[in-house]
Amino acid sequence: MKYLTLSILIAVLTTAAFGQQNKIDIGLVGSPSIIFLRGNDIIKQYHKPAVGFSGGLFFQYNFPKIFSIRTDIQFERKGSLVTGTIYYTDNFGNVIDSEKWTDYFHFGYLTMPIIVRATIGKKIKYFFNTGLFSGYLIKQTEIYGATKYLSKKTTDNIDNFKRFDFGATAGLGLIVPIKNKFSISLELCDNFGLYNVSKLAVINDGTVKTNSTNLLIGFAYKLGAQQTETK
Repeated sequence: MKYLTLSILIAVLTTAAFGQQNKIDIGLVGSPSIIFLRGNDIIKQYHKPAVGFSGGLFFQYNFPKIFSIRTDIQFERKGSLVTGTIYYTDNFGNVIDSEKWTDYFHFGYLTMPIIVRATIGKKIKYFFNTGLFSGYLIKQTEIYGATKYLSKKTTDNIDNFKRFDFGATAGLGLIVPIKNKFSISLELCDNFGLYNVSKLAVINDGTVKTNSTNLLIGFAYKLGAQQTETK
């Protein structure tokens, strides 16, 4: 956690130092996500992708030409979903009713990617970025429930998982300017976990690793940018 705090402090100081040089973009970013776990036979056979989300702030330092360095501070929901059907029978074994059940595995991370971005284009700009991310687990719950008879049950399993996560990230997208000081962006990004987050032994020497595919929508403000005058 101390490394995350140090990184945030460095980002803020960098923004203060270079903001007047029109080299810094700051803004908000959020996304719906497709989330899933991977790394062992049980997950491969039974777990399915689920819907997650992320949201937070970003800081971007722009070098001359096409390259920039960016970091985000986000809350990100990761995890997976298991589904099945319960069959109810009478005394003779005949099926008299059934209901669908779901088991959500929710991981709440505070994440910070550090990425290098390459941008081309004039008015509408296109970019590709790649880098690494770190994450700190602040909440983990398992939510089990069914459609008819079984009530929802929430279990806190955070002690079964390591607090730290780490992986690679890559994305591509476009930026549309709004006058001279603002812009909006759309990015398809994948966060590929490389670290086994399970504290417990996993079947067949497997692992539990995170993954999220995000459709990021961003709004940026260019520090120090001058408004374009109209004649």
